[in-house]
Amino acid sequence: MKDNDLPLPSIRCLSKEEAASYLGIGVTLLSELDIPTVKFGRRLVYDKVDLDLWLEEYKQRGRAGKEFIWPVKPESTSETIHHVGGLTQHSQTAKEYAKVLGLKTEPKLKRF
Repeated sequence: MKDNDLPLPSIRCLSKEEAASYLGIGVTLLSELDIPTVKFGRRLVYDKVDLDLWLEEYKQRGRAGKEFIWPVKPESTSETIHHVGGLTQHSQTAKEYAKVLGLKTEPKLKRF
């Protein structure tokens, strides 16, 4: 090695195969994940900094982020059952639409 030779810096941008290997996953799974890419012309590369940030964020989400998607409401897990039912008021909307359209609104008579 000469005195003026410096070591090359480590590679920062990775191909799809190198990024998948860096994360320890397959190329197919890498394509399905929402990991940011950098576009150089027609070529897409993965920045190591972005991969590290994405991985830290993914770890913070917990088990695939399910803790935040489906929050458990205390009232849905309590032992008390809220009663529903009773008398309900019927809407007059159907009769009002029928009147506007010119349809008959009289109740049908039962034939014996």
